Amino acid sequence: MAYEQRAVGITSAVIGAVALASIPLSFTGPAELRLAVIGPFLLAGPGTALILFLKPARLQKGTGFEVLPLAAAIAVSFSLASGILLSTAMLYTGFWHPSVAVSLLAVLTLGLLAAVDRRSRRKEAAR
Repeated sequence: MAYEQRAVGITSAVIGAVALASIPLSFTGPAELRLAVIGPFLLAGPGTALILFLKPARLQKGTGFEVLPLAAAIAVSFSLASGILLSTAMLYTGFWHPSVAVSLLAVLTLGLLAAVDRRSRRKEAAR
């Protein structure tokens, strides 16, 4: 149980750091650095935060590496779907600003990670 909480904490910290770095880099910065940070974030950031927030029963029952492919598929699928939905909404409204879209996805990700942290702190306090 402690190992699982530590893994969730490390994953949350990494995703949170990349999300925070994506906000200023979405507006300015060297192209190579922007690609290296924002690309992986858009590919897996929001989806990983969603998995940590939802904790599906099938993922909770599994142990070790047997659930890793499922978790990775869900993370990438949700991340790409949220980016596509946001891009489509921006096109239909005529508000096309990719930097704002990356920032919105980063804020969504940080919000989900904050909810995960809050829930884990409540569980620790209840023990």
